[in-house]
Amino acid sequence: MRNAILFVVKQLLIFSLVFAFQPVLSAGSEAWAAKPKQTRPETQAKKPAQPAMSFILVRSADCTDDCPEWISAEGLITQATPGRLKKFLKALGDKKVPIVFHSEGGEVNAAYAMGRMIRKGGFETAVGGTRLEGCPLTDMRCKASIAKKGPSTGRSYSGGAYCVSACPLALAGGTSRVASQWAYIGVHQFTTIYSKVTVSYRIEYRMVNGRKQEVSRQEIGRKNAGQSKSTKLGKQAEAVLSAYLTEMGVSQDLIERILSASPETLRLLSSVEAMKLGLLTDMLASNESPGIPLCRADDPASARCHRHADAPAAEPATPAAQPVAAAPVASGG
Repeated sequence: MRNAILFVVKQLLIFSLVFAFQPVLSAGSEAWAAKPKQTRPETQAKKPAQPAMSFILVRSADCTDDCPEWISAEGLITQATPGRLKKFLKALGDKKVPIVFHSEGGEVNAAYAMGRMIRKGGFETAVGGTRLEGCPLTDMRCKASIAKKGPSTGRSYSGGAYCVSACPLALAGGTSRVASQWAYIGVHQFTTIYSKVTVSYRIEYRMVNGRKQEVSRQEIGRKNAGQSKSTKLGKQAEAVLSAYLTEMGVSQDLIERILSASPETLRLLSSVEAMKLGLLTDMLASNESPGIPLCRADDPASARCHRHADAPAAEPATPAAQPVAAAPVASGG
């Protein structure tokens, strides 16, 4: 009987392959337009990027009794942001207070994760900034005024506050979602970043009946081979976005608004337009501040809350409502 394996040749072969890693979807890999002009639907103003988003529990400085509290969420949404939010909310225990966003966006997948976490937890959301007591205008959330235990003291504001790029996706998670006419909400196309890496392997072969057969393969090195970007929204990414908007009760028409502005510009949405799209459930009156909660049926007339929402608050999402497909990593800055 002829032997199947004639001889074995151990051969070391080093070669390189170029792989394109999973794309990173970003609605805000770069920062845009902190304070765009109200008279223009788009703006190309550019500003330095915010630091990564951080969370602070704040108690209103404008009262002495039964003062409202809110979570100030300010900064760039990164891959680490959902984990930080999860840890922060866990430390709050059963406390349910509004989450007030002031952000130029960031990674789309992270914004999806935040929105689902917020909806599941039953939190309200708003667009607004926060100035802590004792902080200068140049650093309104200064470290010196952040309380080591319990809530910090401060005031929220609408004028000049913004939630743009990927931020509205996280905002959409709120069971109620509010903003005033003085705050900015903006969207634009997602930027998909493809990272290329050269991977080197050491491969061992053996000869079987005169043919090579791979015995083992070991990675021995990686080298960055550059990046490329695309603003084209692929079918998978669009399907994931569509499913998320449906899950959050937001109109599919928001996709058209997103696609209408390049990453270098913003499509600003008025409060009225954002309400029609379902991105907002209510507008704050001129005497109402971001961070005040939606009034409950048994709240007294003197309660510090907003009462004029016509639509019922959204129900918390259940795990079954979440789409199965995985989105590419994106940024919406």
